[in-house]
Amino acid sequence: MIKPLLIYFVLLISVAGAAAQGITNTLPAVLLTQIEQGKPDTNHIKLMVQAGSLYLHKPGVVKTDIDTAFIWFNQALQLSNKLNAVKFKNELLALKGNNYIKAGDLQQAQRCFVEVVNYYQTKGDKKAEAATWSRLGDAISADNKKDIPFKISCYTKAGKLYAQANDKIQQITALKNIADVHLSDNKIDTAETELQKVLAGYKAAGYKKLHYTYDGLGAISRAKADLHKELYYRMEAVKSMDATADTAMADYFYAKLALVYSDLSMYKQSVPWITKSLAILEARKHYEDYYGDLSLLIYDLIQEDKAAEAIAFLNKTMRDVPPINEAQKVDLYEAFGNCYTAMKQYAKAEKYYLAMMQTYKLTNFNKAFYTTNAQMVLDFVHYNETMGGFYVLTRQYAKAGYYFNKILLLPRDAVRPVTLSKIHRLQFQVDSASGNFVQAINHFETHKNINDSLYNVTKSKQVADLQIKYETTQKEQSIKLLQSQGKSQQAELQKLNLQRNITFGGVGMLFIIAGLAYNGYRQKQRSNLKLQAKQSEINKQNQSLQLLLIDKDKLLNDKDWLLKEVHHRVKNNLQIVMSLLNTQSAYLKSNDAITAIRESQNRVQAISLIHQKLYSTSNVSSINMAVYIADLVSYLRSCYNTGDNDIRFDLQVEPVRLDVSQAIPAGLILNEAINNAIKYAFPEAKGGIVNINLRQMSEMSLQLSIVDNGIGLPDNFDVRKSASLGMEMMKALSKQLGGEFTMRNENGVLISINFQIEKVLIGNNTEAIYN
Repeated sequence: MIKPLLIYFVLLISVAGAAAQGITNTLPAVLLTQIEQGKPDTNHIKLMVQAGSLYLHKPGVVKTDIDTAFIWFNQALQLSNKLNAVKFKNELLALKGNNYIKAGDLQQAQRCFVEVVNYYQTKGDKKAEAATWSRLGDAISADNKKDIPFKISCYTKAGKLYAQANDKIQQITALKNIADVHLSDNKIDTAETELQKVLAGYKAAGYKKLHYTYDGLGAISRAKADLHKELYYRMEAVKSMDATADTAMADYFYAKLALVYSDLSMYKQSVPWITKSLAILEARKHYEDYYGDLSLLIYDLIQEDKAAEAIAFLNKTMRDVPPINEAQKVDLYEAFGNCYTAMKQYAKAEKYYLAMMQTYKLTNFNKAFYTTNAQMVLDFVHYNETMGGFYVLTRQYAKAGYYFNKILLLPRDAVRPVTLSKIHRLQFQVDSASGNFVQAINHFETHKNINDSLYNVTKSKQVADLQIKYETTQKEQSIKLLQSQGKSQQAELQKLNLQRNITFGGVGMLFIIAGLAYNGYRQKQRSNLKLQAKQSEINKQNQSLQLLLIDKDKLLNDKDWLLKEVHHRVKNNLQIVMSLLNTQSAYLKSNDAITAIRESQNRVQAISLIHQKLYSTSNVSSINMAVYIADLVSYLRSCYNTGDNDIRFDLQVEPVRLDVSQAIPAGLILNEAINNAIKYAFPEAKGGIVNINLRQMSEMSLQLSIVDNGIGLPDNFDVRKSASLGMEMMKALSKQLGGEFTMRNENGVLISINFQIEKVLIGNNTEAIYN
């Protein structure tokens, strides 16, 4: 019986300690320390923005992350208003807007951004106003169809404002953003018309970075199954990228060009481009896309009858760039299967293909690996096509038909025409082998119709012409480069001759300077002997002083650790008291007694949190009230499960530091006020808001207020005559603070304490406190 009770007691202490940590433990320690010790200036705003942004950009939609981001942004916004830092205020409103969008509240997000827009309107800054609308458009996801019209309207407003500001480039970019939305919404013709206008506008305005526009037009051509036009746009994209030296996405543009070459069965031309893409990814250590490009390279090598070379490359890749996730393992298994199939080693190939499908099922429709439905469908088609093609090759037609049927059940526009043509051709073989000749003929006709639209004679000639034009352009650029190099070499020779003459003259001057230097050296040596004697004596004195400083630092360090140990032990003792109270409550039957025990636990926890803050930071005498209040509220929310009653807390706390002698009474007052609000202000679980404000009224005075929008005080309630323990404590603690205690009805209950700051230690370290 004793052993289970002991285990329970230890667990109780652990849980209580964990609850006390609050929201701050999820922040990096360095950032938290900087916030706690920071002064209320613009740098402090930056730190709070950084803290809020960490929660804003966390993956997934988690309510606690969203709420915590709002807490940091609101505190930073309050300080921005106080410092009249308009730039930070506008940025924080935009960040709050992004957070509302993450929470799914587009209406509130719009209000935040519109407030920024209205500011720039009053200032007449049309470019900044346009940029704000564009930023709102960027924040809205195109995955939600109902939000697409509003997303487009944001870009439309931005474009009109840029036109009024006479910023032609940004005006065209706004139209490009609209075209990108239409392209993602599968409105291909509309997107193509808009992108052609964008391309013409950029050229007319002299804008050189056209590769992103060419990329969009290439995607449209692929959607329309016009491979020769796609090849033209992919070539133009690479040329534009090279001409502007904007190589941030070079691997992407090279891979797209390689893919269209491969689709046109021009494998020899595809290999150099996909190899360049792989080299860039490896050099930049961007391994997420590495295996996707690797799959294309292996496919091209196999088509060039270089399966053995492909296997050697795969083995090297496994050593140098091993897979970092399950999706890359799928690509690796497929590549090995393709190689062994090309080498007619079908047993090995089937082993790798089955491993591919087994691993693919772990990633199939998994948001950790896919960001859009189009990507999911593309992989689904590809892996089923691979399995079916292998079984056709090995004449296992029933198995092949199983995989092809999965693809043919998809909507026709979900499958690339090149792939769909191939599937119908293979299904023709399956049906023929099974004796389903009518279906076989239908599949063959469909294959021919699609194939003819892709590869007619005219288009083949156009592809060849494009290749010749591109190679001619490359040769012309090479000739220009050689001519430039020749001129550079000639200039370099002239420069070398001049350098030789200067060198001879310089050698003569060096001999003269050397003689003068030697004479000076002898004189300086005599002076140095005298200085060394004096320096020796100074060094002895310095060593003596250094020893004294080391002793002083050691004493200060010992004092610092002793104080932290005292606070740590006090905190541990208070945790034991809480656990004892909790254990005692298990033996009580009276609800009043249990409630009294629970309230005592909360009071002890309010004091315990202060001691925890003191021993866990370098400042052992003062408390950052913004962080402390956030942790205390978090603890009380978890104790009372306020989320079940829909009770929300709005914290507007300035980053003020209080001495521990004032922080403890203030914390206990907060504890009593919040307890009363949770227990009495919102009966029948109707929910409401509790506002907690700590404002610096002047340099040395503060106002702490707790306001709820609950049912308020009874009409006959008199604060002076109230004899409850909580009320007596709040009045006594206010008196201890030397403050003025007020409690009245104001759309709920308002509790306010105005008091003077006795001692503020902002940014002081322990050594400074002792001195």
